[in-house]
Amino acid sequence: MGSFSPDNESRPLLSPDTKLTIAEASELTGLSKRALARRIERGQLPASKEGGLRRIEARKLADAGLLDLATGRPPPWGGKRMDSGAVAREIVETLVRQSIELHELRSRLDSFVSESRRDDDLIRAELERAQREREELRTALREADERIVELRTRA
Repeated sequence: MGSFSPDNESRPLLSPDTKLTIAEASELTGLSKRALARRIERGQLPASKEGGLRRIEARKLADAGLLDLATGRPPPWGGKRMDSGAVAREIVETLVRQSIELHELRSRLDSFVSESRRDDDLIRAELERAQREREELRTALREADERIVELRTRA
């Protein structure tokens, strides 16, 4: 399977379907083999047994937040203890930003809906005008045809 050493700068990108041994996964994630085995035993990390070895799909490591498939390394936040207060503040700040963005998007959507309704009304009015004009033209054409027939019969 090749070297999965975190120091290997020329490591090829991992396919999500790549199956890794616990030792290989340990090298990639920076977690100990025992820590990975415990996660598997607790059912937190799916693994299969092949040839007597437990194997973990790279996708499952990524899903668990233990591996960035694009770099073959742990994600930047991996393995760091975070202050719960700082995390909570960051979440609140993110929610506030998203709430503001959502409000702005709703306002823009309302504006688009109003504009669309105005456009629909204008189109509807223009269509009705065109239909009336068509009927007037048909009537004028019918009258012209009748006049032509009348003139031919006189001649």
